[in-house]
Amino acid sequence: MPIRNIQHYAMSVPDLEVGKKFFTDFGLEASERDGNVILRCFGRDQDQVILTEGQRKRLHHVSFGTTEDELPEIAANIEAAGIKLMDAPKETPLDGIWFEDFDGMPTHICVAEDTPWKEGLAPTFNTPTERPRLGKRTELITDPPVRPRRLGHVVLFTKDAIRKQQFYIDVLGLSLADRVADFLHFLYSPAGSDHHIVAIAQSGDFGLQHVGFEVGSTDEVGMGGRQMLDKGYIHCWGPGRHGPGSNVFFYMRDPWNGVVEYFADMDFIPEGAEWEAVDWATKEETVIWGSNEPKDFPTNFEILDGPGMH
Repeated sequence: MPIRNIQHYAMSVPDLEVGKKFFTDFGLEASERDGNVILRCFGRDQDQVILTEGQRKRLHHVSFGTTEDELPEIAANIEAAGIKLMDAPKETPLDGIWFEDFDGMPTHICVAEDTPWKEGLAPTFNTPTERPRLGKRTELITDPPVRPRRLGHVVLFTKDAIRKQQFYIDVLGLSLADRVADFLHFLYSPAGSDHHIVAIAQSGDFGLQHVGFEVGSTDEVGMGGRQMLDKGYIHCWGPGRHGPGSNVFFYMRDPWNGVVEYFADMDFIPEGAEWEAVDWATKEETVIWGSNEPKDFPTNFEILDGPGMH
């Protein structure tokens, strides 16, 4: 009965053109629909980001996909948990079921698969024991623009991380991959998914901590970060490699202090796998290599006063 994948997320922002420029510089393809800016990965027929106009930056909703058979079961679970289904917001009239959880965070679930993503550049790597790239330079030497392949995960702020992660497990059917004490919980789909398609982080209210876009290789993670720095955007954290999920990461700040990530080489948990969740608070470090987490990384800027960074 689980949700199977993440379809997209939506943000209200005070300036659609500023948001559109950031995400196109990040490597996404922009269009307009119903007065909103729609961002997709090149070569992928699936909305990844929807920007609606609002007075300030605020998470508008998150959208997940499931199967036709499982959607009614999920709807029944939601109502059994004492949550009423609601109509779609007028600015995003999408089919499926809509509800607000105990945080007041709007959520959308629909019948949808992960659509195929573009294969893109596939560089070869020489190692001490294997030399598949003989007599030629790396395919990355041409330094092409980095274009993410897909939206991989969202990390959500909440007033109650324990309660929220339990809701996603008991009601929406996800499973715990790892956690960091009671502050951060990584959740995957038991139908088979990345180490996390959703993570839950403690805060004073709901919001979006960061989103992760997968690129073609660990090199592209670094190249993407440099691409954004060269365009004048604000560095947040990275490059480095996480312990939870094992992925290589590079985080940038958007124009309103949100966090957007390039990642590669994420752990994948297939259906039926015997996966044991680890509490990374018991480890000395949650980063295998790279700098330590910056102090403002877990800050929920959506609930702070002030205009944020530009």
